[in-house]
Amino acid sequence: MDRSWMNASRITEEYENGVEEFLLFAQSKAQPMWGKFFCPCVKCGNGRRQTIDDIRTHLICEGIIRSYTKWIWHGESLDTADMSQADDVTTDSGNPIEEMIRDLGQEGFEEAHAALYDNIEVDSKMPLYSGCISFTKLSAVLALVNLKARFGWSDKSFSELLMLLTNMLPADNILPKNHYQAKKILCPVGMQYEKIHACCNDCILYRDDFAELDYCPVCGVSRYRPTNGDSTVLVSDADRRPAKVCWYLPIIPRFKRLFANGEDAKNLIWHANTRKSDGLMRHPADSPQWKAIDRLYPEFGAEPRNLRLGLATDGMNPFGTLTTNHSSWPVLLFIYNLPPWLCMKRKYVMLSMMIAGPRQPGNDIDVYLRPLIDDLRKLWDEGVDVWDANLQHAFKLRAMDALRVYSDLGFSRNLMDFMVTTKEPEFVRDVDGTEHSSNSAEQVSGSSSRFGSGRYSTF
Repeated sequence: MDRSWMNASRITEEYENGVEEFLLFAQSKAQPMWGKFFCPCVKCGNGRRQTIDDIRTHLICEGIIRSYTKWIWHGESLDTADMSQADDVTTDSGNPIEEMIRDLGQEGFEEAHAALYDNIEVDSKMPLYSGCISFTKLSAVLALVNLKARFGWSDKSFSELLMLLTNMLPADNILPKNHYQAKKILCPVGMQYEKIHACCNDCILYRDDFAELDYCPVCGVSRYRPTNGDSTVLVSDADRRPAKVCWYLPIIPRFKRLFANGEDAKNLIWHANTRKSDGLMRHPADSPQWKAIDRLYPEFGAEPRNLRLGLATDGMNPFGTLTTNHSSWPVLLFIYNLPPWLCMKRKYVMLSMMIAGPRQPGNDIDVYLRPLIDDLRKLWDEGVDVWDANLQHAFKLRAMDALRVYSDLGFSRNLMDFMVTTKEPEFVRDVDGTEHSSNSAEQVSGSSSRFGSGRYSTF
């Protein structure tokens, strides 16, 4: 079936005829629930069921998801495709399940996690039950977990729903029985994170040279919490709880995942190919700081895929009550290469680190930023090899922390204190519009850092 109508204008007759063909296909192939089908419009995103008339209205008014070229939510089997799509399935498949597996297979994932990769590939082809053509084990779990996240279901309610669905489906169904089993199926899809122990007085992180220490070399405090208030009681390694923890979500694998998606890779060069340049400030690429970086480092600026990042952080109370004196600090990264209507969307805001409370790190935030700065240094000094799914070739990705966003002026000095001055100037603009030189590109990229007096560091 010709699906070129999906890219046509919604006001054309070609698009309207295509919508009618799609609705007929869905009615003949898909299995409705209470007379409703999944709606593939850009607003519902195959996450909500609607009547045929409502789907027709949504597709005409909102538009269809253009990447949804293989209608797996509407009765099309994963193992069958049009002949016109068969030749392109390895490079431009509209099936999100296959795209996800190809993304996971890049950069040595298949070699490092062979068992997990094999499991997820088998699950993506295994019917939910005998004779089922609408869902596989993986697609069913993905759809249910997506609904759980969208509507805020608790883990317990999700497990109860899985038990109910298991009893409702044919006896030979392979739907997981609870939330834990569903998470095990999806574990290869998620990104890795590092749980790093920290000194309770914010002196060091127990990593690199300090990874095996049980006591802080600066203040001498134990790495672990005392048992029942008595630090002399010995407990097994498995039962010891760290006094303080920070979570680091490595940014390099996430950048690689972004470029492995063709649509995201295309959006990341929007500022160079599509941005309107008329002398007005429409995008960070129009700013004097962006242009100064291009002028000082032409090799970096010549590659539009090199990332310009912004960093922001602020304290938050995770318990949602002002009566609890607790302050955790998320560290967020923003990608300013993206169009203005995307760069602040939750999908593209990266949580790179979570600094646990109960008190704010203050001047010692430099200790916690060490893993992030290490990755930023690598991206600036060496670069990393990344596959561009849009242009279909690999390239050397570099990045810099070009802009910083602060939630309050008081903390901005604490965050900037870990930067040191080096030889070449960075041009920055003050609040009053005055442009002056401040720091070098090493600081812009986060590649130079000092740790507070008395801190242990080889950086």
